[in-house]
Amino acid sequence: MALEFDLIDTYFAPLSQGFDSVDVGIGDDGAVLNIPKNHQLVVVTDTLVSGVHFPENTAPYDIAWKALAVNLSDLAAMGATPASYSLALTLPEYSADWLRSFSDGLRDLSAQFAIPLIGGDTTKGALTITVTAQGWVPNQQAILRSGAQEGDVICVTNTLGEGALGLKLALNDWHDSFTENDLSSEEKNRALNALNRPMPQLAMSTDMRGLVNSAIDISDGLLADLGHILNRSSKAIKRRGVQGELSLLKRGHSGVKNLIGADIELSQLPLSSGVTRYVNQTKDWSLPLSGGDDYQLCLTLTEANYQKLNDVLKAKKISLTVIGQVVKQQGIRCFEHGVVQKN
Repeated sequence: MALEFDLIDTYFAPLSQGFDSVDVGIGDDGAVLNIPKNHQLVVVTDTLVSGVHFPENTAPYDIAWKALAVNLSDLAAMGATPASYSLALTLPEYSADWLRSFSDGLRDLSAQFAIPLIGGDTTKGALTITVTAQGWVPNQQAILRSGAQEGDVICVTNTLGEGALGLKLALNDWHDSFTENDLSSEEKNRALNALNRPMPQLAMSTDMRGLVNSAIDISDGLLADLGHILNRSSKAIKRRGVQGELSLLKRGHSGVKNLIGADIELSQLPLSSGVTRYVNQTKDWSLPLSGGDDYQLCLTLTEANYQKLNDVLKAKKISLTVIGQVVKQQGIRCFEHGVVQKN
């Protein structure tokens, strides 16, 4: 028990100091936060397990950065302003050097958004990190997965597939027609940085409010996460009892799962030079479509609102690319230069 308190005091308590939003932080049975007037609390949680969510030889600095970043990415997708975070850390053994590097990773990312560590827990066992992050959003302005509408354009931020390419580098797991020797040093560094130190798109979170119909952060891969939007939005449409559902039921489609789907144009996917070369040489689109570890945002919104949001984001040097459209169908169809691709 004494060791646990020593760890907290030495490595984590400094990350809790100097923030006005916290009445009570580390050192008590719980944290006490000040919620801004006319705002709602947004809470997100992610767990990372060694050998499952990151390679076992990942540097502790990078583990900490990513554990916090993936939570902040969820807050960004919901249009929230980050406020604080808590940490549950399970360690196989005590190492001062490891903990120093780990806490440095937390410090350097949290400092960019001025958010404190407000509490948590430490215990002994297989290396596992659980972060819970809190954020604020004005009443009834949280952006959900369930708001996509037929006719919305589908957009993504920056580039896709970079984290998945970084994982291939980290694991030395290559396609027969492509190896790391096909990448420049700059491309390798960019891919590994995307894997280990993703940057949550919080710079645009408040800009999305009132413009974006639905959003999700891309952690499991574009197709999977876009599928979550379509599924949740279809359920919302059914609850609203729109005529489209009734017409489908009248035609005998009582087992319809989704009322809306998506058409994606592969040639419009924003890719880095390294991922582009990988796709061109292997004809394998899995990195940007299903590789995961992007932590970019996927949005649906009207074309008019896309133009408004894109104008704002250009000034922030955030790229927002239209890759497809929400349509009235089941599932996601991928096209390449207008030709539908088989699954």
